[in-house]
Amino acid sequence: MINKELETKQKIFEAAEEEFLEKGYGNAKMMAIAKRAGVSHSMLHYHFQSKKNLFQMIFEQKIQTLSQRFEGINEHQLPFIEAIKFLIERQFDFFAQNPRLPLFVMNEIISNKKNFNLIIEVLGPKSLEIFEMFHKMFDDEIEKGAICTMKFTQLMMNIFSLNVSTFLVLPLFEKIIPNFSNEALKERRESNVQFIINGLKP
Repeated sequence: MINKELETKQKIFEAAEEEFLEKGYGNAKMMAIAKRAGVSHSMLHYHFQSKKNLFQMIFEQKIQTLSQRFEGINEHQLPFIEAIKFLIERQFDFFAQNPRLPLFVMNEIISNKKNFNLIIEVLGPKSLEIFEMFHKMFDDEIEKGAICTMKFTQLMMNIFSLNVSTFLVLPLFEKIIPNFSNEALKERRESNVQFIINGLKP
């Protein structure tokens, strides 16, 4: 019975994610989610109560998945440049597995103030942990003269914007560039790493 209930919740979860990513939060409908999942509307409400709850749970899961990708940085005590490479690659790989997520988040930030606040509430604490860890490493490298003098916020913005922009324009490139493939994404991943690392050289 428990396994059946978990299976039903997972179907709803997956259906809701597709609905949100495809239509945006505002246009997503609980009835449509129930239909995608193959469950009744009452069953959907029994498990998740509201669209807001469902959205929050999905987004929290995505943030949790992303934050787990960075746990190895502490475990391996990587040197700063290797840690930066690790950060860029793990973030890129997360977006590669969730290619519609960056555009969805950007749309919600622009059009939905409530969801913007919700995204900040969920994303903020996890981001802060990662930022604080990298900030300390960054300051140590600056003090040693191992990297060029720059602001830490600029480094983080460079990393995030490079990775996110790749997937914001990906649908366009897939349409206009013949034989655009996963190999091109791998090359872009390496290009992002080299661009950031080259920019850190003293």
